[in-house]
Order: sequence, then structure tokens, then C-alpha cells
Amino acid sequence: MAEICDVCGEPLDENNVSRCRICGGRFYMAWSIDAPVEKCGQAWFEERSCSLGFICAPCINENPQIRRSLIDTGGTLP
Repeated sequence: MAEICDVCGEPLDENNVSRCRICGGRFYMAWSIDAPVEKCGQAWFEERSCSLGFICAPCINENPQIRRSLIDTGGTLP
């Protein structure tokens, strides 16, 4: 049984998936510019740990204070 994206509900592929740093959900995140997947999250510079993390679209919407730390990777979020 295929694992489902927690954002868009589509089956995840094995290459273009990330785990949200806030909720732990798995979502589509393109790992190449030509990946034919929905953009269901974004890269994020997490200031407390000085590290790169990934955050799903629902957590971005629920935590607007982190928008200034998002890394623009192109495309639009659902």
C-alpha cells in the first residue's frame, strides 16, 4: 500500500518526499527542478538550530511567524 501525502492526499513517490519539521507529516517536496510533483511544502531555515528543515503547507499557514525564514524554491503552495 502506497504512503499518502499528508497535504494533497496523492500517493507519495520514493524520490520527492520530505517530513515536516513541525508536525512530522510526510509531503511532496520536489528534489529537482523538473520533478512532476505538487509543491506541498517548502524549505525553511530553522533559526534555533541553525539548520535547514522542511515544513508542510498547512504548518506554514498555521505558523505565519516562520514565513520570513522560508527559502523560496519557486512554484506555489496549495
